[in-house]
Amino acid sequence: MCGFIIASAVAQLISLLPYNALVVGVAVVITYSQGKNSNSMLLQIIAIGLAFGWGKCFFLG
Repeated sequence: MCGFIIASAVAQLISLLPYNALVVGVAVVITYSQGKNSNSMLLQIIAIGLAFGWGKCFFLG
């Protein structure tokens, strides 16, 4: 749960940068694929938190 919240907050900070969709997209893909390969649920949750945090900022402002 902590990983999700921290990842969401980090993604919201990244959304202030230029090319934020690309940065978050690459981070999500790399983190999720690493978590899938190593069967690490924590990395998969962090990837989902990054996507959620970015989407929250992008779509809701």
